[in-house]
Amino acid sequence: SATPKISAPVPLDSWVYPALEQLVGQGVLPPTLQGVRPYTRLEVARQLATLPAEAAATLPPVTTAQVQRLRAEFADESRWLVPLRAVTLDYLLQTGQPSRDSGTPAQQWALNYNNDGRDYRDRHNLQLTAAGEARGWEVVLLHLRPQLLAGEGEGLDLTLLTGGAAVALGVVELSVGRQALWWGPGRHGSLLLSNNAPPLDMVRLTNPAPVTLPWLLRYLGPFRFDLFVSRLEEERVVPHPYFGGFRLDIQPAAWLELGAARTVIFGGEGRPAVDAGDFLAIIGGHNLSGDDDTSNQLAALDFSLRLAPLGGAQLYGELGGEDEAGACFSKTAWLTGLYLPRLDAAGRLSLRAEYANLAFRNNGNVWYRHGIYRSGYTYEEHFLGHHVGGDGRDAFGELRLLLPEYAATVIGSLDGEWRGISGAVVERHLQPSLRIEASAAGFDWRLGYAIDVIANVDYVAGQDATSQLFTAGFSRRW
Repeated sequence: SATPKISAPVPLDSWVYPALEQLVGQGVLPPTLQGVRPYTRLEVARQLATLPAEAAATLPPVTTAQVQRLRAEFADESRWLVPLRAVTLDYLLQTGQPSRDSGTPAQQWALNYNNDGRDYRDRHNLQLTAAGEARGWEVVLLHLRPQLLAGEGEGLDLTLLTGGAAVALGVVELSVGRQALWWGPGRHGSLLLSNNAPPLDMVRLTNPAPVTLPWLLRYLGPFRFDLFVSRLEEERVVPHPYFGGFRLDIQPAAWLELGAARTVIFGGEGRPAVDAGDFLAIIGGHNLSGDDDTSNQLAALDFSLRLAPLGGAQLYGELGGEDEAGACFSKTAWLTGLYLPRLDAAGRLSLRAEYANLAFRNNGNVWYRHGIYRSGYTYEEHFLGHHVGGDGRDAFGELRLLLPEYAATVIGSLDGEWRGISGAVVERHLQPSLRIEASAAGFDWRLGYAIDVIANVDYVAGQDATSQLFTAGFSRRW
């Protein structure tokens, strides 16, 4: 039978991403563009196929276990109908109260971030998620990921977490539906686009696998682009504005990846009407009228530098501008990180450190705010970019330990957040966490605990509090 040319996306919270990133860092897999996520299942299978069988036989035991698990997950991507690919059930115990931003309506539990905008109730919560997909004519895809939430004192809430339809047009894919995107090299946060907010209903055009451009452009190396347009919710100062974005990624050398991106909030009720040409002009950085500020534009440049002589260390960074002054960024924010994929000879330990600064010269809550779109750079009260928000700073460290003899991974992290930097009182968060993931009896199991020690809650000096999040769950895949 013919081989499908299109496949479902791998969820952004999947174990697949850190596994692939560690294998690339250790030199097991060749470097590939990582600035646009999610990957499709066919793209992951393509990356795994670059590892010859004879090379896999000589890998250390820890690395071999990772490769075997990935190959088992993506062994058969030719099935046309997968009515139930995965079922996930999680119990969550959450205590405390949401943290609010000092300059926008955004608010969320500080421990519950980069989680597709899920809002849990205080105390007990159950979360059931399923996924399935169908393909036809080699190039058409329908995928659904429904979710059922039950919080203490609340009824059942059934929603479509992600899903939609897509068609492959050569190397390009056109999709319509609800999607979560992550742009940039950051893994704890992103200046422009993360899955901190709920997935967006969008029309999207992208090339899911890197391609080489013709003629002299081939010297840019592997190339990816991502273009989307969506509409935000009604309950805003300007109801139903458009939200769109465009990103380019290139890899001019095996050790270097470069990216450029722009996102824009524009239009909406009471604002000038826009058509397709207007959208492209706005994405290009132009205003539609004589006004100086008719849209809320963000732009960013980023890089990822792989240092093979230093054990495959990866240094990465992102520089963003809230507005532009001529051809240059102004009101800048930045993010930088260091990833060490192998701390020991066996390849069990990896380390990530990441720092983000969105407090523009202590000049107030500049980032994620706008004079017209006063609901800010948010969707359903969640920041679309970095969860720390504007006028904030975030320092994060994570250590991963692979225990293949127990089919387990232990993940410890420490996160520090400072919010309202330019204000009279800074709200401070200290968040240690521990998570254990294991596979047994055909199931993936997980157990986690995190605590948030908060000083100066709601920017009131001396008002302190503690929040906690306990999670336990399992997944079954077919």
